[in-house]
Amino acid sequence: MAHFTVLNRPEIERILRRYDLGRLLSHTAMDGGLANSSVRITTESGAYVLSVCDEKQMAEINLLCTVLDYLKQHEFPSTRVVPAKDGEPCIDYRGKPLYLKQYIAGEVVEKLGASQLFEVGAALARLHEIPPFPGLPQRFSYGLECFDELEGRASAESYYRWLVECRTRVLETRSESLPRGFVHGDLFFDNMLFAEGRLAALLDFEEACHYYKIFDIGMTAVGCCAPQGVFSLELTAALVDGYQSIRKLEAEERELLQLHVEYGAAATSFWRYRQYHIRNPEPLMEDHYLAMVKIANRVQSCASELFIDTLFTRDSAA
Repeated sequence: MAHFTVLNRPEIERILRRYDLGRLLSHTAMDGGLANSSVRITTESGAYVLSVCDEKQMAEINLLCTVLDYLKQHEFPSTRVVPAKDGEPCIDYRGKPLYLKQYIAGEVVEKLGASQLFEVGAALARLHEIPPFPGLPQRFSYGLECFDELEGRASAESYYRWLVECRTRVLETRSESLPRGFVHGDLFFDNMLFAEGRLAALLDFEEACHYYKIFDIGMTAVGCCAPQGVFSLELTAALVDGYQSIRKLEAEERELLQLHVEYGAAATSFWRYRQYHIRNPEPLMEDHYLAMVKIANRVQSCASELFIDTLFTRDSAA
């Protein structure tokens, strides 16, 4: 099992000596996160979130801090990193990367309504308009390029074949002209904050990369438009409407959106399988990947005409 970091007050005070934030007033452990341990702290200078990255390397978090600084330069609403006194955005804490962020007031909304999804779609389109910077990864960290990690595992034989079938369909239909850009890659409902009913920020850019924009929309549909594990075309339509209020999808993207929703679910199922069967075996979570397999299969079985008509009829009528 993964060992997650627990920070007590003396440890936090010791860490804060490397920052210029004033005296620690309070600290509260935060829920959420499958690979980080986070604590909300209040000091004399304000409120912050301190995160220890239990499953990421220093180079990965330094890249994340570069991504967040780049988004700040483009005035995109996301996390703002607070550098240490020596100017470093990320420090070493007992062999693990640690970084400090400004606290953003807001709440996670698990059941997103149509108006909220419209905002999410518009924000995603704005993100896709930001030019990728040199050094941004050119592949998605748990995408189809990684599926072969399961090759040869007897216990995963049928599941691996299922992943390969999905990968084959994606690769056979892609063209060189399919638009790529700055993508989030992991925009589930718990990676965004709402304040007073409005979208306040997108969070957790650990998987950001220079990848296919349509994949990012598909993954967001998986993460935000499948309440209780049941994929909703109607909710996805609201997401797409918001996206197209900023950036119109190209004809090829419309044709391939359904496949990339399926791909997003398959990739997420792969991450869960790898996480709980291989990297950090956890018997209670062994079947967690099956919920995403179910979503992928449901999306694949949907008639393409119904999928396209539901998502794009209003757009074509306009």
